[in-house]
Amino acid sequence: MRIAALLVPGGRFFVNLRHGPVPAGRHMFDVSLAETSEPGAEHGLLTVHRSERPDLHGRDGVRWSSLVLQARDVGNPLD
Repeated sequence: MRIAALLVPGGRFFVNLRHGPVPAGRHMFDVSLAETSEPGAEHGLLTVHRSERPDLHGRDGVRWSSLVLQARDVGNPLD
């Protein structure tokens, strides 16, 4: 995972995933939280936050997932 290699120890990667119907003229790929966090774990990233919420604009069928992955901090005994 290229992102894991770019993070300093203890660095965090934030991502929001949009789920729902694809607007006309746009291209999107359906990706779940698991499909994002599991490869991260395989590359030493810890999931420190995950949540889901409805669309703030009230669009039918649209929801959002948030994920924060953190690189292990070699100086932190909790990792």
